[in-house]
This record gives sequence, structure tokens and C-alpha cells, in this order.
Amino acid sequence: MRFDCARAKPGALATVRTALLVLAGALAIGLAGCSARTPVYNGTPVLTLTADAAGAFGAYVIGIDTIELTQKGGYVYPAQSNDEQVDLTRRVNLTELFGAPGVPIGTYTSMTIYFDYSSPTIYLRGATKPATVKFPSSSKIIPVTVKFAPNHPLVIGLNKSTPFAVDIDLAASTAIDAATNTVTVSPYAVATVEPVDTNPLRARGQLVLSQPGKSNVVENIRPFDDTYYTDPGVGALTVDTSSSTYFNISGHVYVGSAGLTALANAQSGTVMTAYGTLGSLATIIPEFNATQVYAGTSVSTQGTAVIRGTVAARSGDTLTLARAESVCPENYCLANATLTYYPTATVTVGPSTVVTEDGAAASGLGVQSISVGQRVSVSGTGTKGTSVMPNSLDATTGEVRMQPTTIWGTLVSGASGSATLDLQQIDLDSPTTFDFTGTGVTGSEDANPASYSVNTGTTDESGTTAGTLLSAVGFMTPFGSAPPDFSASSVTPASAGPTDLIVQWNGGTTAPFTSSGSSGLVVNLGNSSIQSAVMQTGPQIVQLSSLSASPTIAFGCSSGNCGNAEFGIGNGAKGISVYDSSSSFLSGLTSTLNGSTGITELVAIGTYDSASNTFYTQRIDLVTG
Repeated sequence: MRFDCARAKPGALATVRTALLVLAGALAIGLAGCSARTPVYNGTPVLTLTADAAGAFGAYVIGIDTIELTQKGGYVYPAQSNDEQVDLTRRVNLTELFGAPGVPIGTYTSMTIYFDYSSPTIYLRGATKPATVKFPSSSKIIPVTVKFAPNHPLVIGLNKSTPFAVDIDLAASTAIDAATNTVTVSPYAVATVEPVDTNPLRARGQLVLSQPGKSNVVENIRPFDDTYYTDPGVGALTVDTSSSTYFNISGHVYVGSAGLTALANAQSGTVMTAYGTLGSLATIIPEFNATQVYAGTSVSTQGTAVIRGTVAARSGDTLTLARAESVCPENYCLANATLTYYPTATVTVGPSTVVTEDGAAASGLGVQSISVGQRVSVSGTGTKGTSVMPNSLDATTGEVRMQPTTIWGTLVSGASGSATLDLQQIDLDSPTTFDFTGTGVTGSEDANPASYSVNTGTTDESGTTAGTLLSAVGFMTPFGSAPPDFSASSVTPASAGPTDLIVQWNGGTTAPFTSSGSSGLVVNLGNSSIQSAVMQTGPQIVQLSSLSASPTIAFGCSSGNCGNAEFGIGNGAKGISVYDSSSSFLSGLTSTLNGSTGITELVAIGTYDSASNTFYTQRIDLVTG
């Protein structure tokens, strides 16, 4: 547990020592440099990070540097000070546990997050070359200050953990010139103590100890793909498991207590990743309820490189991956340069390659199970590319984890247990990216994007109107065995969202709406400053001008639990204010639209009801000029 110049009371210190005894002085490092004359008592903000509105991008790799928290009295404390690389397009449907550092108890009213654009890799969707990145100033380390909702500041209690979520809006962070393949960046983020996202949560770190008798594991948190292990880390986490928790430890699959026993034999410091939800936050070390745990070479370890991507083509035992993320082995990287993006990468597999399916203790898997379109994470021996990370991988004695893949398509026909789709997208790529040769039992049965066959399990699409856009999550059927081409674990209509509604004004406008009040916002589509006004759901883009009228952007949801509200107004240069109710947001909007301040962009995330021409949302970001 990092203490960042703070001293816990005896009870908290004993708790932390019990969990971190094997961390070779990590606690002492956390306390080093603190004055013995000024004791400070600690609690734990549980930092999570997600991204939104990434539909314009194929990749968005940057560094997330220091996060500072400012107390009500003005004192500033670093809550996270490791520069971590991440592809934010991969954090739209997956939230990262960023850290659980010890900070002094008290009330915090704002944070400052530093974005590192020193070596960005940004690709627009469908582009074959990286975008040219422009900056608002000469500095490529860009701080953004976020003021918390006044009614919900971050309150850190003694020896307790408190959730604290950071959400990065990629659409609000960028101005895009597609004609010149140029992106101008001005990062935009909001933060809340009441997380609004329902994404799965990923908690990556290093094994401290496995305790089968307590059904848990203690890890030292290392977010994203951090392989720079010479500092004390960003907090400890107790990972609770159950009899149904899935374990994959260096290619060996276990369920329940058998996985904990196997993990107990692993070396302390072994890299591990857990997926699940936050558990009890009653103590200074937060708990995490894990449904899946991966460790060892199934994640990354010394001497083993990892490439993640989607299989775009297969020729014999050679796989070509699209949108590949290459991660160097631990202790092999240069400083924090852990992740390199390649539009394509090459992987070689063989009879000795270990193949597993994430979340399932499936038997009989082999390299023939890996088909075109499948999302994979591959461990093996790398060949250096233009940087220290590999752009090709020899996995003949390595591992391939087949991961859940999302496809999008419009319904051609549906029946009980099956559907035929006109395929629009696999992962984040157009079907034109993929060569389906060899996917079928015979050449004539190779997957055809125009009539893509899906096993929908218990879902019956016979009553769904042809042409309806659907998304499905699941796995490709084994190479050479189609049809069906895909086995879905879930099928969802696009109308269930989330949908991004994005409006951009060239130069900004002081009159963006024809009306704004408790019933919602209505964008003035007749405003001559409008540069773009669209709704995007997966691959589908709808121009607002094509609708019968400008839709009402209503606060709330059409049915069910709306969740917590989160609204932001401001910009990265001058600061962003967060509001947690529609009434406080509208008050802030009235103050902002004072005749001199313009709005340059609106991003709303929610669902669209075409029957009433209403866009329901609890999440709006307004960028000011």
C-alpha cells in the first residue's frame, strides 16, 4: 500500500503489514520521506478508469500520468504517479482498476490528471496510417483539472476505501480533420464518487499471496500493462473468489479452490489479472469479487511477449492479426514504454500451442479452434519491430487465449436459435479487413459477410424486423468448420445502446439550443456554426439532419434503472466542473451561456427512442471555447 507521505494509525498499519509482509519493504518505501512530527491518517480512494465516445478511433494509445487530489483546504496529494500506457479504445467497454493508494483522510474537492502525449499512437477508424497529432500548446504533458460535484466531494475516511471513477471522453478530447488525417487534442475527463458505468472491471497486478483457506488472493496493483516493477506499486487489493471462479494459470485451467491452490504454488510477484466487480470497501485494503483470474504466462512474464488482436486471416499455422497491441515482457521494456500498436502483426502457432477459451473450462481446444474474426491474446517469443516490442510472435510453444469477440450486423433473417446477419463490423474493424478463406467446411461454405451465420443459443430473433442492427458477443466457430460462423452468448439490439450523440460547432456558439430546461435540451440544427451532428451506435452513424426534427435530449432513461447522473461543463485548459443532477447541470449551463462563452462540442451517451424522437441520457459533456 503506497502511503505518499502519510502515516496510518496503528490499526491501519497492522492491516497493511499483514497483507503486504512479503513485498520486501514496499510499506517502508511508501512511508519514506514523511516527517515523524506530522502524522497523517490514511484511507484509500479506489481509482477506476474508463473511456467513452471512441467511435471515431481505431486506436488511441497515450500515457496516463500523475493524478493529484486537492483537499478542501487546498492541500494537494499525489494519488497515482506512474506513467501508464493504454489504448483507450479498449477501455470503452472495460473499466480498469487504476490504483488503490493510501492518501490522508479528509474531503477532496477536485483532481488534476496529467495526460502524456509524448509518444501518442492515434488511428482514425479505417485509416491505414497514424493520424498527425496537434497540441494546443508546446507541452505534450497536459494537465486537466476536474472539480467534483459540490454535493458529492471525495471523502476519504480512516482505514476505509472509497470508490472514485475517472471517465475520459475521447470525442470531447479531440477535434478531427479526416481529410488531412489530423487530430487536435485537448483532453476531457470527468470524475465521480458514484460510478455510473456498468462495465466489467479489470484488476491487474502482481501476486503477493494466495490464501485457499480464505478463498482469496492478495495482489499489488499494476494497471494496464505496467512492467516497470522497481517501485512499490499503486496499492494492494484482496481478490475474493468463489467455487465458480475461472482460473487460467500459464495455460492450465482450473475452477474454484483448485485455482487458488495452483496459484499458491506460483512465485510471489507473478503477474495476474482478475475480472469482476468491486467488493467490500469497509477496510483500508479494498476487496474485489473475481469471476475470472489469469496469471503467469497467460498474462505476461519475464521472457514472454504478448500480442493481442483480432485474427484477420489465417494461412496454415500463420495468423495475421488486425489492430494488434504488442506488450513487451516484464523487466524488458524501456522505462514505461510497455505498449506498441501495429495495424497488423503476425503470429505462428503449432501442435504444441496451448489454446484456451476465456471464462470456459472447455476441452478439446487446439490451434484449429482459432478462426478468422476471433479476438485473441497470444503469448510467446517475440521478434523486435521498430521499437522494443515485437510485431511478430512465435507461439509454437506458447499460448493463445481466445477472448470474447463482439460482432455487429443487420438482421437478414432470424429463427429460434439462429440468425443470419449482414455483417457490419467485427471487433472494431470493417468486414473488408478480413479474409475468410478456409473458415468453412468446404470452400463454398467459407463465411460470407453478407449472410453471416450466427448460433444465437436460446435467443429467438424470428420476431425481429429484418434490417434491425444487432450486436452479438461470443466466439468464432473453429477454423474449417463453418457454418455457423459464430456462436453467441448474447444478442442485443442496437436500440438498447449505448449510443453516442455528438454535435460539434465550428468556432463555438453562444446559442447551441432552441430550448433547454427540465424536459431536456433541443439542439438548434439550423445554427450555421454546426460542423457535425450525428448519433453513432457501433458501426451505424445517423445524421441528426436526417430525422424528422432535432431530437429532445432528455435527462433519464426510457425504462428501468437509470443509474447515477454525471454531467460535465468546461474544457481541459480552464478546468471542468462536474454536476450530479439535471437541475445543477442546467444551472451550470445557464451560467456558462452568458453571451460571451461559447460551446464547441456536446457529447451525450445514452439510448435513442425513434418512436418519440427522444435521446435519453444521464451522461452529457459540454466543451466550452
